[in-house]
Amino acid sequence: MKKILLAAAVLLPVAAAATTLESLSANAERAFLASPLSVRAAAQAAARLPQAPAPQAPVLLTPTVRVLGANEALGSEYGRMKLAAQDDKNLYLLNEKLGSRLLDVGIATDPGAKNRFLTFTDGAGTTLGKIGSLSDLRGKGIDIRIDASTVYNFRVEVGSIFDDPVHKSILHTTPINGTNGPTYHMTTGALLDVMRAKSSIVNIDGEDYEIFYGRDAKSDGSGFANTHGFLFTHEAGMSTKAWPLAESALPLDVPTSVTLGDVTVQMTRTSGGELVVGSAN
Repeated sequence: MKKILLAAAVLLPVAAAATTLESLSANAERAFLASPLSVRAAAQAAARLPQAPAPQAPVLLTPTVRVLGANEALGSEYGRMKLAAQDDKNLYLLNEKLGSRLLDVGIATDPGAKNRFLTFTDGAGTTLGKIGSLSDLRGKGIDIRIDASTVYNFRVEVGSIFDDPVHKSILHTTPINGTNGPTYHMTTGALLDVMRAKSSIVNIDGEDYEIFYGRDAKSDGSGFANTHGFLFTHEAGMSTKAWPLAESALPLDVPTSVTLGDVTVQMTRTSGGELVVGSAN
């Protein structure tokens, strides 16, 4: 099971971070072998019963977009977001001392979220560190150089499949290569709560969807492009989904049909600097 950190990024991968069905299966096997004989016998008997389909892993999906006629009215409004107020909030998820510097730590993606980055920001600017392989993130961890004297390892310890691994896995942040600085341990649930607090939330038919908006990172991690994008996420345990969408896919002041999984809504990016989300007619 993978979750995308958002910025969101992400989303998504740091947040729920690199929990996959394979790693959960390995954890489950270890827990099974350590369980009492009676528990193992009951589980083996249950395994012989008809099984429900395995839950699908969270995935990063491409939304379906269709520009509507300018005279097509927006359905009932679900919510609206001021773009300037939401811009780049994904870069300011945590404030931590890393090495000798106090930094805002966040996440960013390139267009289409093909590459994902941790970001480190202070008055001197923003450094991007590529997340890279999710297998490494949940294994040996990923080493990121923040500056000439500061290198940290970021690793996700996947929690037990029997005890809510989506929220109870742990992100370890550890100084390496002679770096002098604190170590941090944060549950993925706490990280998801922080991301939710930094997002704009719209309720669609009783379900919350988080919206992130910010600058696109350059694919090589050298800085930011001159384009912006949205990331829509819907947290639902192992069925969590995320949909990146380029800002340019929503023409100004023209209603646009956007399908996020099983849900279709109308979105309008206004010349007044807002994103309006409403029901599809």
